[in-house]
Amino acid sequence: MKMGFELVLNILGRHFGKRGSKVIVCLILMAFGIKNSEIKEKTGVSYDSLRKYRNALEGENIEPLFVNNGYREKSELEKYDAIIIADFDKNPPKTLREAQERIQGLTGLTRSLHRIRVYLLKRGLKAGQ
Repeated sequence: MKMGFELVLNILGRHFGKRGSKVIVCLILMAFGIKNSEIKEKTGVSYDSLRKYRNALEGENIEPLFVNNGYREKSELEKYDAIIIADFDKNPPKTLREAQERIQGLTGLTRSLHRIRVYLLKRGLKAGQ
């Protein structure tokens, strides 16, 4: 059962972040009448947090639990996805430094090598080390 439970947390985590996925699972378990001790055992969420979640659930006001939860501003580079991907499809960069320089030339935006690597990986693109 634990493997299935962790799988659900991982899937929810992709969309709502680690904390958001735990909040959702805790709320669902509470709605089914599961005791806090069992929820704590399964999720690792503290009793204080569980008390807060249960109060929100009973007050029918769970929205505050999700304010800015898992929200990250989108990268400015996303505005230029089509341009960058088209350019890299024609002539893939051989190194991250080359990718960094070409992205800066195409967009005017400067990003660290780490941010360039993350950006490329999220789009299924690769550049050498």
